[in-house]
Amino acid sequence: MKLIFLVLLLLSMMNATVVAQQKDTTRWYQKLPACPCRNPDFNGVKLNDGWAKDKGNLAKYHKGATASFRSYPAVKTEEGKSCQQCCYDSKGDLIVSGRAAGTLDKKSACSGEDKNGLMTVRYFGLIGHYFKDVKPWNNLMKKDTAGWKAYNALWIPNNGNHCGL
Repeated sequence: MKLIFLVLLLLSMMNATVVAQQKDTTRWYQKLPACPCRNPDFNGVKLNDGWAKDKGNLAKYHKGATASFRSYPAVKTEEGKSCQQCCYDSKGDLIVSGRAAGTLDKKSACSGEDKNGLMTVRYFGLIGHYFKDVKPWNNLMKKDTAGWKAYNALWIPNNGNHCGL
């Protein structure tokens, strides 16, 4: 009986977490750095510039983007240690809307970059990133192939530098 209670309690807590994540109650993301208008490494890798090339699955999560970068170090926000994700097209220009656009990370999985400019993983952040950022995206996409629109309404693509305007 105790085991059933614990399982139900755990499931209830996980569901409450997902629902709470889908409500945009703060402007926590305004603390994050603005995405550069151009791919930070388009003309060669620049180390220690605060942007690490992402190793994520662009074809799944940002279909149409050819490059993705995450900001570092993580910024302390109401959501935890957060970061910015910026996606670029084949010309090196920031994608500011649509499915290919980069989205905010409530929980950063990036700890910096290696000697090749590739993102190094913050393992404790990776678990939080999955539950706070990836799982809600997966859940929305299961309901509708255009679920990315609902996701981008809450995990807002950044154009803080007014790129392409």
